[in-house]
Amino acid sequence: SSLLSEARRSPPWLSSTMPPKKEKAELPAKAEPKTKGEAKPKVQAQAGTVVPAVGLPEGWWAVEKTYGTGGMAGSTYTRYFCKKHSSICTIKKAIELWAQDEGKDPAKYVAEYDAKKKAEKDKAQEDRQAKGFVEGKKKQEAIEAFQNTYGKLDGATICALPGWKGESKYLPNSGQISARYYAPDGSIYPLVNQVEALFGFKLLAGRVDEIPDIEAVRSSLTYDAKGKVVNVARREKVLDEFTVVKDKPEPKKRKFSVMVAEEQHYRETEYISVVKLLTDDAGARLQELNVPEAEEVLEAAPKILRLLVERGLTWAPQLLYVTGSRNLRTPGKKLLEATQGIYYDRAVPFNDRPCFQKVSLRDDKKLACTGHHVSWSNQLALWKIGHLSEEKAGIAVCRQDKPDPFQLDVVWQIFEPKVQDVESLGKGASPGQGEGTDEGKESS
Repeated sequence: SSLLSEARRSPPWLSSTMPPKKEKAELPAKAEPKTKGEAKPKVQAQAGTVVPAVGLPEGWWAVEKTYGTGGMAGSTYTRYFCKKHSSICTIKKAIELWAQDEGKDPAKYVAEYDAKKKAEKDKAQEDRQAKGFVEGKKKQEAIEAFQNTYGKLDGATICALPGWKGESKYLPNSGQISARYYAPDGSIYPLVNQVEALFGFKLLAGRVDEIPDIEAVRSSLTYDAKGKVVNVARREKVLDEFTVVKDKPEPKKRKFSVMVAEEQHYRETEYISVVKLLTDDAGARLQELNVPEAEEVLEAAPKILRLLVERGLTWAPQLLYVTGSRNLRTPGKKLLEATQGIYYDRAVPFNDRPCFQKVSLRDDKKLACTGHHVSWSNQLALWKIGHLSEEKAGIAVCRQDKPDPFQLDVVWQIFEPKVQDVESLGKGASPGQGEGTDEGKESS
């Protein structure tokens, strides 16, 4: 089964690339035989697609082409042509050449083009600001203006505003729910503070009549048994995919090769241990393992538990700590840092055993989760730290069959192939390799 390594900063042996397929270049079309008295054009028909281009001088055209090889293979670029000039990279340069050919002042026409582009950019920025889509000082000023007048906004209130609606999408990798809010004009707001900025800009511009009656909406909200306001977007409208999908440009193709991680590619490490937190002996256990950040871990654990409960968890989650790097000279420091940290019990079993997701504190007020999990693999009969998937190898594994990770007493192993193993992995790697059920093999 194939997968990619998930270390935050992949070492060189996990970032080998496979050369892209070379596409057959399209040859320029042959020019028609010229008739008597007709001047032969210097530029023949170009391979590619003629596309519209605003601002090009008369007699010029734009051709969109595709890179066939190299790091940009598959992405497109545009070049500009006329009968006298070919493969000009920018519209500005085309204007300059056109002016020279016409005996006009190039600086004048280039300046006019620059002024027009600046005006268009400023207008687009103003439109975005009017909708709350702006960053930096201006956004913060708008948010503060709104909050000083109406208080902080929340998702439940936004969903209840006239003409507004909200929905959420479940993110399987992190186990989180991502909310999104839709304005009456169809604008999409992924963040609550963007909606606050929208109304804040209206407030600063004196357009108070365009702001809904926030207090009236708040008085109509529904609360659950715990006295917490019900956010419809996060409780009732959780979808597999958002109903409105923005058109996005095609992303650049990421180049990678798939490696098959076998048992000999893991080495034993004394630095990984699993410690159960929020117990009477947690501090002593961390000290026994010479964990340098023991005090910080013990201080963070109850704060994380409190925030998890405040987020509406209906169970009392267990917390564990995965130890890691101790100093700058620790072997395998980067991978150990990727797995190191506090994990919480997600309550929903994976392969009929508990699984834990990595979580951390942000300013003592917010939680941040990653895709790292401690989970049991039925296919490989081991505990692993990595993606919550049978198709992906673990950064670290413990080859012991126990009901939960707290009972493990066998040394953990970390993925660290030797140089000769890396060379063989790179040579033999392919997207389909390792998709069988061979024991002791998994892809990284």
